[in-house]
Amino acid sequence: MELKQNYTSPRWSMEIPDCSMPMTFDTYSRCSYNCLYCFSFFQKSHTVKGYLEAKPRCVNPEKVIALFENAAVNNTAAANKTDVQFFPYIRDRRIMQWGGLADEFDEYERRNGVTLELLRYFDKIDYPLSFSTKAAWWTEDERYMELFARHTHNWHVKISIITADADIIDMNILKSIRFKEWIDLLYNIAILFHAAIKRLTDIGVHVTLRLRPYIIGASDDYPTLIRLAHEAGADSVTTEFFCMESRADERLKARYAGMSEVLGYDIHKFYMEQSKQAGYKRLERAIKDPIIHNMRQIAHGYGMRFHVSDAFCRECNDACNCCGVPPEWGVSQTGNIGNAIILARENGRVRFSDIEEPIKRYFGFPWVSACGYNTGSNRARALLYDTTMDQWLRNNWNNIKGGTSPAKAYGGVLTPAGKDENGDIIYKYTVKK
Repeated sequence: MELKQNYTSPRWSMEIPDCSMPMTFDTYSRCSYNCLYCFSFFQKSHTVKGYLEAKPRCVNPEKVIALFENAAVNNTAAANKTDVQFFPYIRDRRIMQWGGLADEFDEYERRNGVTLELLRYFDKIDYPLSFSTKAAWWTEDERYMELFARHTHNWHVKISIITADADIIDMNILKSIRFKEWIDLLYNIAILFHAAIKRLTDIGVHVTLRLRPYIIGASDDYPTLIRLAHEAGADSVTTEFFCMESRADERLKARYAGMSEVLGYDIHKFYMEQSKQAGYKRLERAIKDPIIHNMRQIAHGYGMRFHVSDAFCRECNDACNCCGVPPEWGVSQTGNIGNAIILARENGRVRFSDIEEPIKRYFGFPWVSACGYNTGSNRARALLYDTTMDQWLRNNWNNIKGGTSPAKAYGGVLTPAGKDENGDIIYKYTVKK
């Protein structure tokens, strides 16, 4: 299949307020694996016109390379306005997240090799990268592995899996209707998962078990997954619970129905009853807390770092980067609420000034033109037309009633405790038992 090379990437993550890798990259416009639980499918089918009918596309490698080349020498004259947004981030060699909305090593990659072409370029410039994938085949392909063997110091891999139970997987929690190869892999997923991690760790690559999304009824065998990952050489675990889009149309409800059949309960009803949030349902902290804390205890028992990207229990993170990137690399972006929670845990309180410097350094571009960022309605764009992203992030910090503010989004771990000399909210750390 010959793909059109007109997909736009990188982009800024919608999790930019609390993400250590906000510049995220995808090789392909969609993923061949078609997982029933995929948040990317929910997001794109709602926001991208014609997404379901469209054929897959890929990035233009020449344009991606030009972005990084221009950024390295600050050649704004040769770059478009969108590319310039990324220049400070790239020049400081902050880590790029690869595989935010589609798997970069899926069956489209096996057939087209666009990721491989770009890996050769990033190998040449020695750029730090963090990959998210559930594919195993590429770890047996020397073309990929010889590149990774040269980057044990700055290429990090997250291997995604939600269960070791072959029966659950075979019943289509993971469901591909496109490629027989992936269907064949599902029957031995635990074996492949273990083997893929071991092949990477054997050459010195840092690997994280990416237990996302955690789905009650499917992921309850997490002690087995953590043990298998540890035995294979993974040094960390990261997790986040499944979130459900309550505004689902009939097509999305059919996917929830397919999940419910496998899980043995009505997942749509469960999330509607056990989540207070409007729109995107995330479950209550009381449900997640004992599971996440037990997961952390198990990981620490094996000497593994533990990370949480879920809004609840973020205080359980062992480092600022909730995806598991080794903290000693010093490549993560620290101007975010995730880091603020860690600082508050260590010091009792945190101020915006504690995380402000990188925010001002990397996010001085206009909020309305942030690449790939969903700015919502025309009214919102008009009201914030002259606002820069760093200003928006500061406003978000101080808007204690805002849904993504430190006061509202993290289960009460940070609570307002007055204002500092700059008029910014000071947050105190409130320990959650």
